[in-house]
Amino acid sequence: FRPIAARVPFVIWGVGCCDVKREQTLPPWPLIEEIVRRARLCVVRDEYTRRLLGSCSLPPPVPCPTVAVVPAATAPPSPRLLHVDSYDNVGPEIFGQMVRLSEDFARRTGRSYCQTNNLIPAGNLGALQQTLALYAAADLVLTSRLHGCIIALATGRRVLAVSGDHKMESFMEGAGLGDWLCDLDEVDALPTRLERLAHQAVPTDFIAQARTRNRAVAAQVRALILAGQAAAEQQ
Repeated sequence: FRPIAARVPFVIWGVGCCDVKREQTLPPWPLIEEIVRRARLCVVRDEYTRRLLGSCSLPPPVPCPTVAVVPAATAPPSPRLLHVDSYDNVGPEIFGQMVRLSEDFARRTGRSYCQTNNLIPAGNLGALQQTLALYAAADLVLTSRLHGCIIALATGRRVLAVSGDHKMESFMEGAGLGDWLCDLDEVDALPTRLERLAHQAVPTDFIAQARTRNRAVAAQVRALILAGQAAAEQQ
């Protein structure tokens, strides 16, 4: 991307680093910082990423733009547990343990059980709607995937996160839900945490503010595009 960034105006919006706990996944920061400094606007999605790019003096983070486009569910949920898995983030042993414990919890509490990894064919709107419908139909969400957290809260559902990636801590803490995080070595506590999940306060103010702030970023991007078009027409 660096050669393109040197000649094409661009903005960065809604991105964040992936810092997986089981392996080294962070990028070469001097290269990333060089690209970020070339951007007309850079708004990252979490404080963790902003801190790693501290030398770039970025504005406060704005949560992932997903929250601005996923609608809140309008119908009441069913008694269902949705498990949003990320096999690579947690590894095979913890993945299997999460499936077993969540299926057992659903059975004990009279809930149906459903599982997704959020992955859909590119451009398949039908598959997208089917995946979003899984969230709307569930009353509880257990996730090891960041966008499991994001979509659950945007939909208005309670969520418990198992974190194999530091970006999940940053999002959940920003939403005021830091107490609803399990680290990889705390998976044995899932049954107890799931029992309490129905009492979680959904952070509706956080989601509303995130939607408003993303609309403000969109307005900034649009203004930059229009200014660039006007400048090109004058040349």
